[in-house]
Amino acid sequence: MKKNFIALLVLLVMSGTLVKVSGQNADRLPRSIPESEGVSSSAIIDFLNAVDTGRQEIHSFMFLRHGKVIAEGWWNPYGKDYKHILFSASKTFTATAVGLAISENRLKITDKVFTFFPYSMPDSIGSFMRELTVRDLLAMSVGQNPEPRAMGVDGDWISIFLKTEPLVKPGTVFRYNNMATFMLSAIVQQVTGQTVFDYLLPRIFKPLGIRGIDWDKNPQGINLGMIGLRLKTEDLAKFGQLLLQQGVWNHKQLIPKEWVKEATSFKIDSSDPSNKAPKDQNDWAQGYCYQMWRGRNNTVRLDGMGGQFVILIPDKDAIVVLTSNARNTQEEMNLVHNYLIPAIKSDKPVPLNSKVHDELLKRQAGLTLKLEGSKVPGPELAAKISGKEFVLQDNEYQIQSVYLAFSGNECSLALKRNNQISSIGAGLGFWKYTNTNLTSLLAPSRNIPVRSTDANYEVPQTIAKVAAGYSWTDPNTLALTTRYVEESLGSQVVELKFSEMNGSVNITIEPKTPSFFMGPPRPPVQLRGTMVDIK
Repeated sequence: MKKNFIALLVLLVMSGTLVKVSGQNADRLPRSIPESEGVSSSAIIDFLNAVDTGRQEIHSFMFLRHGKVIAEGWWNPYGKDYKHILFSASKTFTATAVGLAISENRLKITDKVFTFFPYSMPDSIGSFMRELTVRDLLAMSVGQNPEPRAMGVDGDWISIFLKTEPLVKPGTVFRYNNMATFMLSAIVQQVTGQTVFDYLLPRIFKPLGIRGIDWDKNPQGINLGMIGLRLKTEDLAKFGQLLLQQGVWNHKQLIPKEWVKEATSFKIDSSDPSNKAPKDQNDWAQGYCYQMWRGRNNTVRLDGMGGQFVILIPDKDAIVVLTSNARNTQEEMNLVHNYLIPAIKSDKPVPLNSKVHDELLKRQAGLTLKLEGSKVPGPELAAKISGKEFVLQDNEYQIQSVYLAFSGNECSLALKRNNQISSIGAGLGFWKYTNTNLTSLLAPSRNIPVRSTDANYEVPQTIAKVAAGYSWTDPNTLALTTRYVEESLGSQVVELKFSEMNGSVNITIEPKTPSFFMGPPRPPVQLRGTMVDIK
């Protein structure tokens, strides 16, 4: 009898039927199927259908129930092994560092902000600034209007913040303030002697198996705090699960339970009079916590520009992670409320329809962002210009020449600048990946902020991963589309137009969409050149 019991136990463990969330593998979250966790595969397919037919560009999703991943997918060219820029979802990690520092008695939530920075104090500060506390920073209730602007400034960001006197009493009015989060990062660095990134490495990132990540710093060597962190989708899911488990991971209390409860609870009314949507349809009117938002259906979320979400659904013991380039983030949130939360049918397993589940797996494996293929059959021009150099006229991008080479259904494009060549590869109607030092198809080599990186960061900071595809929109026009999958949200399209006259082939290059790295939008600049050695 004892042998039979042991054999049965081994069989259950091997089959994955018994999974203890508290004994989590740091490298990979446990997997299960939706129905085993009381969730409908059919409803998740409905979610994917809504994404495909909707207006929101989703890059990845991960759906967890009872601590297990039950559905996941990445829209090519984004993938599970690539980090994603988080924007303001970075803020919650900064707040977590504050909570840990408080638990280690390095500061108090009631401490006055100005007292941390005697060497950055302006000649005088106002009475409201003297009242400002750590809690006010956490709850976005600083009272400044507008918030101070320091991005792009080489001077002392802390001093810039302290000089900007709040217009209303701190703690009374919610107003989103990015510099408030930067100040939290600066406070953690001041009291610990470490950047937020280095402080969190042994306390959060390493225990959760989050590796190969980085976080931008400002010119003073302080992590931005409010933005600048890049993580993989599963990294975000692990952190969300840690919060859902009240700070416990693999039998260890990584974050004090009291802090998790405090940080995720309502702190201040976040209603915006300019937003006319009814409150019961507005996920930004449910209240603000400590660097997190309350949402409908009793949800709490990490929230970054463009729809970078980690949505905790404690009533359902579930989490949804989304990375995206959403035009309307409320519509993106509606996908969760309308499809994924209703997909949760029971706390117990529900009947499995194998055919439907197989369809879900197939859909998840085939997700891709649309990339047009060739609209004309194999232009003769491609053979004529392949392997040739186009010498360009003087231009503001300082590009000396352009090379194109075609092989099968792939194209290589190389740019010469300062006698140095940078290149990318592109697929005809499909995404091809290249590691490059270009910040866009035309911009100079990378000039990125200094970053905090962990020991497992393998790619030089001057290298970015770009996915590119091309198409012939007419016999003489090649459209090249690129996506910097770890650095920006959208795509950049550049058109290369060719014309032949008197034995010469001329090229005109024109950006059709602005580059994420090229600053504010500006009128497109045409680059012109002539092919050499046509014979």
